Amino acid sequence: MCTQVSVEGPRLKIELYFSNMITKMAQVVATMQQWYNYAMENADPRAKDWPLTGSPFPMLTIIASYLYFVKIFGPAYMKDRKPFQINGIIVAYNLLMVVLSAFFFFYGGSKTYLLGKYNWMCEPVDYSTDEESMLLVKVGWWYLMLKIAEFADTIFFVLRKKFNHISTLHVVHHASVAWGVWIGLKFGPGGHNAFFPFINCFIHMIMYSYYCLAALGPQMQKYLWWKKYLTQMQMIQFIIATVHATIPIFYDCGFQPVFAYIIIFHAVLFLGMFYNFYRKTYFEQIEMKKKSRQYLDDLKQQENRRTLKAE
Repeated sequence: MCTQVSVEGPRLKIELYFSNMITKMAQVVATMQQWYNYAMENADPRAKDWPLTGSPFPMLTIIASYLYFVKIFGPAYMKDRKPFQINGIIVAYNLLMVVLSAFFFFYGGSKTYLLGKYNWMCEPVDYSTDEESMLLVKVGWWYLMLKIAEFADTIFFVLRKKFNHISTLHVVHHASVAWGVWIGLKFGPGGHNAFFPFINCFIHMIMYSYYCLAALGPQMQKYLWWKKYLTQMQMIQFIIATVHATIPIFYDCGFQPVFAYIIIFHAVLFLGMFYNFYRKTYFEQIEMKKKSRQYLDDLKQQENRRTLKAE
């Protein structure tokens, strides 16, 4: 009798523990479901029936597939294969990206900042269904397609076995920007949210021009001395985006601050990652070159001293 009680006691405790854990998990799932329903109910209804803008799961599936391919499947598939010779395709792709980035910068800018239709300091999102507002939503959708198309940057690295180029910075940047654009399109297309894509398209015009020239071959290297300044421009873009995004937090123009916090988070994250890349690529290389020169100078001095002693 005592043995039965001693066995059932721990068993009841285990059953109670798992019962409580299941109850808590159910509560967490229910809370997440409530948040999800609340978010979907407050989303912009104008694009809800367009491809990829209804539920978040198709977009998340695309991003997850991209991450799986470039980090796991792609490198494993290419491990024992020769790199693809696709320079011609890459040149054409980069040239296309230059053209598309220029289109979004000038056409999108003409509807927002370039012709004075938007307030540079703070601009609320226009949720109306008039022709001009719907046009901006459509531009936002095509901009999302552009961000998905830019996944090809990494896919080309995989196919060419340039695995050292598939850095955490590169992959996180592509994936999180695409997801951030989806959030902007889903909940607040246009308004203050349009500023970062606006300046980003300008930077990408220059960036893909660099990539296009680099893909033409080694003979172009002498014309690519400005790579360091391209990275500096990217960092400046994030600083500007951060400062610009803080305005609606302190100045009420009808723009929801939650979007500003999302922009600031992404901009600060990328600024830190790009600065870390810049520091490792340029500062540490300069320091290594200085040490190498110092080492060679020391060797020469030692050789000179030995020569003088021998004489």
